[in-house]
Amino acid sequence: MVDPSVIRPEIALNDFLPIFVSSSLVLVFGGLYVGIFTAVKVGLLKKWAMPFAYMFWVITSYCLYIMGSLMHVGEFTAKALVVAMIGYLLLPHAVYYMQDQVHEENEH
Repeated sequence: MVDPSVIRPEIALNDFLPIFVSSSLVLVFGGLYVGIFTAVKVGLLKKWAMPFAYMFWVITSYCLYIMGSLMHVGEFTAKALVVAMIGYLLLPHAVYYMQDQVHEENEH
């Protein structure tokens, strides 16, 4: 017998388009977050543009929330999505920090 806590409700036919759109927007807004963050850090954009990067991260998180709720993800998967979004927020900071440290060690 299958454990009832494992069975998830089926995805409604009307939810396929919103799931597709929200998952696509996760990619678009996630790319904008990383792109603007990187452009500010390397000096291609002014520092005043950084809040826009974080705004795109918030929008990315919201689109991922919408996608997860429409797909009826389980409790574990929902927690994994939250951890993934926190990691996505922090990863560019870590990459830039490591790049900056390598630059400092090799240039000076």
